[in-house]
Amino acid sequence: MKYLFSAALVGSLFLFQAAHVRSTTPSTVTVSLQRIVAQSNTGKRATQQLEALRDERARELVAKQKELQGVAQQLAKGDALPAADRQRLTEDENRRRTELQQMTAKAQSEFQSAQQRLQNEVRAQLSPILADIANRYGVEIVMNSDTAVAWAAPGTDATNEVLQRLNAETR
Repeated sequence: MKYLFSAALVGSLFLFQAAHVRSTTPSTVTVSLQRIVAQSNTGKRATQQLEALRDERARELVAKQKELQGVAQQLAKGDALPAADRQRLTEDENRRRTELQQMTAKAQSEFQSAQQRLQNEVRAQLSPILADIANRYGVEIVMNSDTAVAWAAPGTDATNEVLQRLNAETR
C-alpha cells in the first residue's frame, strides 16, 4: 500500500511537471508594427509622404486663414465705410470662411485617404513576410505586440526578422 501511494505521488508529480514544460516552438508570434513602420524603408517613406502632404495642406490653410483675418480686420475698421462696401466685405468674409472650412475638410479627407492607401501598401508588403514567418514557426496568428500583447515569452518576437526582410525587398 505504501509502495502504491509512493508510485501515485511520483506519477502525479511527473504529470504536474510535464504539464508545465513549455514546448520549444512558440504558440504565437508577435511583431511590433510601430517599430516596423518607424524602422523599415517602406514605413519611413510612407511617413515622409504623409508628413509632406500634411505640411503642404497646412501651408495652404494658413494662407487662407490669413486672407480671412485680413478681411475681418478691414471689416472691423470699416465703421466709416459706406454701407455697400461694408456689405461687400461681409460677404467676402463669409465666402472666405466657407472656403476655409471646405479646404479644411478636404485636407482632412485627403490625408485620411493617403494614410489608408499607404497603410494598405505597407500591409501588402508585410503580409507575405508575416505569412512565411507564421508558417515557419507553425503558428496561425501573428499578433501586434504594440496593442494586443501584455507579455510574450522571449523568442516569440519576430520584428527584427520582418524588418530585415522588408528592408531587403525595398532597397
